[in-house]
Amino acid sequence: MDDREILNILKSYLDIEDVTTEKIPNIDLYMDQVTTFIEDSLKGYKRTDEQKIITKTMVNNYTKDKILLPPDKKKYNKNHLISLIIIYHLKSILSINDIGLILKDSQNDIEEIYDKFLKYKKVSNQNFYNNIEKFIEDIKQEDDDNIALILFLINIIDEANKRKYLAEKIIDLYLKN
Repeated sequence: MDDREILNILKSYLDIEDVTTEKIPNIDLYMDQVTTFIEDSLKGYKRTDEQKIITKTMVNNYTKDKILLPPDKKKYNKNHLISLIIIYHLKSILSINDIGLILKDSQNDIEEIYDKFLKYKKVSNQNFYNNIEKFIEDIKQEDDDNIALILFLINIIDEANKRKYLAEKIIDLYLKN
């Protein structure tokens, strides 16, 4: 297990430039413009070049499920774009229903929520990096690199599961009626 390589992978992910609200167009966009903007803005998060960040079908489904407000005359505004970026960050972990519960009453404050999310994300990223760095140091005590790698993977996946569990329980406790 090459600890520097793993930390470089993590750092490259944590260094992906976030789309600040200042970089989001303040004009209404048609669907093709929305998907192009989101794809271009979040391309750093792709695992492979073929992966799609967002599709027209996804946007339509989020609207149909009332997670995203309907467009005005087929045009999407800045709040729609912010919501889609937030949805992207949530959708790999949470169900569409849970995402809907999180976003349902927040559309009027979505820009403020997103700005604060980005602010706290910076702190969280640094803490996460430091924790992973320390964990790698601890796990390097293993004599067998293959065992160390497997232990590392199992533990970071377990941590992801704990965070997902906590998020789901908080949603169940505070957002479900």
